[in-house]
Amino acid sequence: MNNTLNPLNMAMKRSLLVLLLLTLSGLGLASAALAETLYVKSSATKLQAADSASSKVIKTLSQGTAVEVVKKSDKFYQVTAPGGVKGWIFKFKLSAKAPEAAGGSSGLLDALGGQQMAAKESASGSSIRGLSPISEQHAKSKGISQESIDAVKQMEAFKVSAKELDEFMKTGKLGEYAP
Repeated sequence: MNNTLNPLNMAMKRSLLVLLLLTLSGLGLASAALAETLYVKSSATKLQAADSASSKVIKTLSQGTAVEVVKKSDKFYQVTAPGGVKGWIFKFKLSAKAPEAAGGSSGLLDALGGQQMAAKESASGSSIRGLSPISEQHAKSKGISQESIDAVKQMEAFKVSAKELDEFMKTGKLGEYAP
């Protein structure tokens, strides 16, 4: 009797094949359910070709962009961005919660991890922006020289571009460039 044509043997093979297919499809669903969605914390976040701050930038992502985590390494997460583009992002540039729309960006604080200072955490809103006319009057009444007041105004006017900030962080081995 030929065992390969035995109806019982054929039914067992079909049952095993169906079970195998169900198991494989279940694993695919499970891995999809385990996928982690994170959100980009700040604008101009770099999606890079490798898990290194010095690797090629594939694309820049906007604040609030949702990405799917594929793999986690020490300082970088491999993600799939909208449109199916895969790349690596410095892990501190991502958040489990979608960021709220902000009126502005703190620049340096964003670059160092996206932390923002709330107005209540500072002495006053003007302390973030520098000297207000009232503060300037107070400084003069306390005998602060005009030269010092002008120096503060000059510092307030100083702007650092994103490229200059990135170079500073790279040179100082800060943020994603830290060893």
